[in-house]
Amino acid sequence: MKKRVISAYVYALFILLMLFALLTAYPIYLLAHLWSKKPRIYFQKIVQQYFRLFYKLMPLMGKVIIVNPERANASHPCVYVSSHQSSIDYTLLATIIDDYVTPSNHFISDYFLFMKIPRYALGVYYIPKGKLSEVERGYKEFEKALALGSSVIIFPEGTRNNTQTLRTFKGGAFRLATSQSVPVVPVIINGTGNIVSKGSNVSKTLDKKEISVTFLEKIHPQSGETFLSFRKRVKGIMQNYMDTQNNNQEGV
Repeated sequence: MKKRVISAYVYALFILLMLFALLTAYPIYLLAHLWSKKPRIYFQKIVQQYFRLFYKLMPLMGKVIIVNPERANASHPCVYVSSHQSSIDYTLLATIIDDYVTPSNHFISDYFLFMKIPRYALGVYYIPKGKLSEVERGYKEFEKALALGSSVIIFPEGTRNNTQTLRTFKGGAFRLATSQSVPVVPVIINGTGNIVSKGSNVSKTLDKKEISVTFLEKIHPQSGETFLSFRKRVKGIMQNYMDTQNNNQEGV
């Protein structure tokens, strides 16, 4: 029962803060069209503060350790390729990464209450599963964002995974990187799956859980390298890092 109460509080808190964020950030976003080709970044900066406040007020969030924080915003434009454990992973990355767009398969980004503002002002593009026309449309938007110097955040597994073995990567992130000649920055998130995992909106715990976000070195596609080969190479580097960290923890 306590877990359900805490979970209800967390979701209500998030919705409330996002409504405040829309009210405070959207007017600035509209005005920013007068002087900027990327008015979205002004909206994101304000919403970023609300995301950070959300995590401060979230009773289940323990210490967040950022490994190699200097790499977080050093390679714009790039494609951030992240492991994915929980529904809170995107907002967690959004507290760290500036100037981005990202796909989402959750309807909340186009929810009528938000009037599609998350799509246009925040850069969260709702892409329903199985709709190839929407996938291609989103891909074109991401190409435009990279051309303007923004980055793209993608969870290439396409689903949440709370194991230490990465699932098969989808190709979109690597197709973008190779076609636009931008690097991939691998990101390893660990610990969020101990709070909320796939298949449930109810918290798994009543205790605060420590979380780590690790930014690995950027990886450039090689000349003539196909996106399939690049995908395999990046996944291998990420899996090797995860295996090494897991072995080190077991040896302690």
